[in-house]
Amino acid sequence: MIRAVIFDLDGTLLAMKLKVKEAKKKLIQRLREIGVNIDRIDLKISTEEIISKTIKEYGFSRDYLMKLVDEVYIPYELEAAEVAELREGIKDVLMELRAMGFKLAVASNSAKPGVYLALENTSIKEFFDVIVTRSDVSRMKPNGAIIAEALKRLNVKPSEAIYIGDTTYDILAAREVGVKSMAVSGGAHSINLILNSEPDILVKDVKEIPKALKRLASQGKE
Repeated sequence: MIRAVIFDLDGTLLAMKLKVKEAKKKLIQRLREIGVNIDRIDLKISTEEIISKTIKEYGFSRDYLMKLVDEVYIPYELEAAEVAELREGIKDVLMELRAMGFKLAVASNSAKPGVYLALENTSIKEFFDVIVTRSDVSRMKPNGAIIAEALKRLNVKPSEAIYIGDTTYDILAAREVGVKSMAVSGGAHSINLILNSEPDILVKDVKEIPKALKRLASQGKE
């Protein structure tokens, strides 16, 4: 039985404002400055994969590279948080999920300053029992560490939670830790791209989330 609903932030709870491509280009520039041969790295892969590949090939410590990620990404994340807007209907969804008795959490690849500012600026921070960011773990999605930390803090088993996101990274991270995944369209990745990662559930509008969870609960009782 699902007891907890864990959300991605940008593109899922919030309309996408984060300049991901710009931030990644700047990170690539910084990596080049410290001697990384960027030509050997596919820029379409996730930041986590770029960092893992750099560690493997160049021997930099993860702590050092994650500090570099923070240095580059946090200004972009704070900029996005300042103008953060909720996806239409999401506050009503959160209220309904609360009324249904779910524990709620956020598990985001963004760092703590931007995540907290965005949640406060959009007046939804109080809905969440747990908030986990990349500041709390050493790995980012598509690695499952952020979701695993949320499960630990919520005190629920993987089988008792579902992760809701808008990218293939969200689906892969959920699968890695044994959590069901729900993909929402209209975020960073196209429906076709998301479907390739085989989410357990796909909804085309965030307003469909409560109904989808009710259907999932009824299937579990059959």
